[in-house]
Amino acid sequence: MRRMGRLSRHIREILQISKELSTDEVRELADKPFRIALVGSAIRTHDVSEQLLEGLSPAERGRSRQCLVCSPQLPDEPADIVIDCGGGTKTIIGEHYTWLLPEQGAQVAKQIVTDLPGLAVALARRLPLFREPAVEHLVKEASRVNGQIAMLSAIPGVVPVVSVFLPPAAVADIVLLTKNQILLLLKIAAVLGLSYHTRDRLKEIVPVVASAMGWRSLAREFVGIVPGGVGVLVKGAIAYAGTYVVGRSAYWYWTTGEQLSRKQKEKLYRQMLEEATRMLTPPATTTPRDATSDAEETRPTDL
Repeated sequence: MRRMGRLSRHIREILQISKELSTDEVRELADKPFRIALVGSAIRTHDVSEQLLEGLSPAERGRSRQCLVCSPQLPDEPADIVIDCGGGTKTIIGEHYTWLLPEQGAQVAKQIVTDLPGLAVALARRLPLFREPAVEHLVKEASRVNGQIAMLSAIPGVVPVVSVFLPPAAVADIVLLTKNQILLLLKIAAVLGLSYHTRDRLKEIVPVVASAMGWRSLAREFVGIVPGGVGVLVKGAIAYAGTYVVGRSAYWYWTTGEQLSRKQKEKLYRQMLEEATRMLTPPATTTPRDATSDAEETRPTDL
């Protein structure tokens, strides 16, 4: 009965946050214009454009093709992305990507998303090849942000005196974390060409986010048990892993029509806990004295 009460409360929280959530940020990302110049021979630029448009309906292909320009040489009009497809009439000068073989497509798409994360949603919404790297980028970024929020909100529990200096939002972490998770799901929906309005996605958002809400009580237990600042890192790692599972679960459901099994979620969760610990651990700082000592220790001896 108590468990059902908590679940009901979580669902009410999700619904309330969803009502207050603006989708303007998602719309701006999804509708951001871009232009890709495919430079090379007619055969190669055709093959690359077909790989980029693969999986789209005829109507979608027509709209997405407008973002592509095929040319034997670098066009005069500016382009956000230039891809050398091979067989062009002139050497490409300036920043560009090289895509000479069909199997290079996935790697090129991943590199473009890494270099231009602000275009990730728009690229993936129009061109399916970008969807997997775009989703991975979005999920990792949301997980990192939520991990940092959770660490900040855990500090008062470890060092109570600092609660005076932290904003109230840092303590009410569940609102921020849930908001970020819902925004992540809406961005993933946009990436997949689905409606990204909360009213259209609620039936998927509620169960996916609610299933991950257990991290809060688990995190509080860890912060109370683990001494020193270690509890802060643990809470951050739990939030990171929970957000990652939320994003990947939604992506799997929307692309396959099936839910990840409990075993699959637990395995993914454990993997992400390990990754989160590495991602969120502050880098070790080296003092000038330590650096001098290290240099003396590693300096080769005179022969």
